[in-house]
Amino acid sequence: MTDPAPLPLALRCPVRHWAQTAPERIALLGEQPLDYGRLDTRLNALCKQLELAGLQAGDRLAAVVRGALEDVLLAWACVRSGLVFCPLNPAFPLPRQAELARQLAVAAFWSAGAIPAGDWQALSLDFMGELAASEEAWPLEPAQLNNMILTSGSSGAPKAVVHRLANHFASARGSASRIPLAPGDGWLLSLPLFHVGGYAILFRVFLAGAALVLDDRSQPLKTRLECQPITHLSLVPTQLWRLLAQGFDPGRTRVRELLLGGAAIPGPLVNRLAAMGLVPKVSYGLSEMGSQVCTGQPAGAGVVGRPLPGREVCIRQGEICVRGDTLYAGYFQAGDLVLPLDEEGWFHTRDKGHLTPDGELVVEGRLDNLFISGGENIQPETIEQRLVDHGAVAQALVVPVPSEEWGQRPAAFIDWHGEPVPHAELASWIRATLPGFMVPDRWLPWPDLGGNLKPSRTLLAQSLRQAE
Repeated sequence: MTDPAPLPLALRCPVRHWAQTAPERIALLGEQPLDYGRLDTRLNALCKQLELAGLQAGDRLAAVVRGALEDVLLAWACVRSGLVFCPLNPAFPLPRQAELARQLAVAAFWSAGAIPAGDWQALSLDFMGELAASEEAWPLEPAQLNNMILTSGSSGAPKAVVHRLANHFASARGSASRIPLAPGDGWLLSLPLFHVGGYAILFRVFLAGAALVLDDRSQPLKTRLECQPITHLSLVPTQLWRLLAQGFDPGRTRVRELLLGGAAIPGPLVNRLAAMGLVPKVSYGLSEMGSQVCTGQPAGAGVVGRPLPGREVCIRQGEICVRGDTLYAGYFQAGDLVLPLDEEGWFHTRDKGHLTPDGELVVEGRLDNLFISGGENIQPETIEQRLVDHGAVAQALVVPVPSEEWGQRPAAFIDWHGEPVPHAELASWIRATLPGFMVPDRWLPWPDLGGNLKPSRTLLAQSLRQAE
């Protein structure tokens, strides 16, 4: 009798695969490096603890996480055990954590801090325990529900986006086609695990047999990039501006792939980085599609490249619609999965955009953000992109404010890069390429975000209206 053919990597745990084929290869870089062999034994012990706690495949487990070693271990133990991983933002106070855990109907709850009281099992886990592995592969069921990512969306009401395991494997494979990742590479976990962009990094790294570099913020990012084997990372433009202001030079690092997103991409920033020998990539993605949908090189305002393999994009009445192998299983609502698609299976993103003749996607902004001023449609993201293309502006955010004459008018919050320039200069800069009605009536300093990188457009607009 011949031995059965090995399972394809997409149907077995990639950590177990690398533990068997390259056990001494580094899998995690934190305070102490952890190779794939040791990572496998840690996961074995953690899965055993979850089993002894009475948890079964399909149960939902809430976890307060950011991106520490314990968070990564628990996230991947859920992959192996068939548990639905429900990550929560550590910024949420205990009452909010309890409210969300009830909404998600979780069976168990883990946190490195206090665990709120509720109708769930409070887990106490040993993340240092190890259990030797068997010689067998760890089979996975691609159709199993894998995680629930909470996203506020434009309405501000939290939605629980549910993915199947197959969605994340497809997302990682498509990403690798545009952003190659191989053994010996290291991807910095700079995004939190309660965002789909952070969670997706685990699958990219472990499928490739690369290293996951934990985000140790006790040291400046510039220092870490110069000292650690980080080849891949994701940043928002303001982080990159700060790095450059600190003297960041890609030539003194191993960084090979830099993914920019989260805001309008400033042309001067891209040009400056390219002149240093590192051409960044831009991306368009959403929670409902398991992170990346399109990725490409910067090529103009809003251009985010072509769809990755396994994804499809079309435009319906100016709205970006998506579908494919990474499309989520649905929203978790009152115990059921709700999947709002049109009759052709497209998910309507509420993002405005168009496709270029050669198939690249151009994202123009959120349909929800569009407002009318004196009968003219204003897409705030159009103004923001023009503003950040000015060499003095690091980032900009435009919101509507009430106007008796025009109904609504744009107001702009400006974060300066270097020395500020007169607002009249910015107004002239806008008029050079955009209609005069898009010039903001008010110019405001960048708000204090309390450590967050991304401001809330809705909250800023509300604060201005209340100040009137």
